[in-house]
Amino acid sequence: PDPPQDLRVSGVTPTSLSISWSPGFDGGLPQSFLVSARGPGAPPPSALLAPGHALTLGGLLPATPYDVTVRARNARGDSAPVAVRGVTSGKMAAEDRKWRGAGKRGRERK
Repeated sequence: PDPPQDLRVSGVTPTSLSISWSPGFDGGLPQSFLVSARGPGAPPPSALLAPGHALTLGGLLPATPYDVTVRARNARGDSAPVAVRGVTSGKMAAEDRKWRGAGKRGRERK
């Protein structure tokens, strides 16, 4: 297949990046998309298989740049990769900070 087109970061939070793209020519075969992200000091990325043209990557660190790569895949193989850099936003909401730092006792409260 041809590589995806118009890869862009369509949403940002402190712990996630939403990305979207337009599919390239699929060669007449069904295609899916392999998405991976790599941040500073991170281990080699695992690829996620996305059936559609958008994906939200969660569990990321605040105020951190990530290089996101997408390639199309069909029965004939993988396309060349396309890449975009996204940066998570810098501050978590106060509620998130309390939850993450509350410890076991804080998680038990309702």
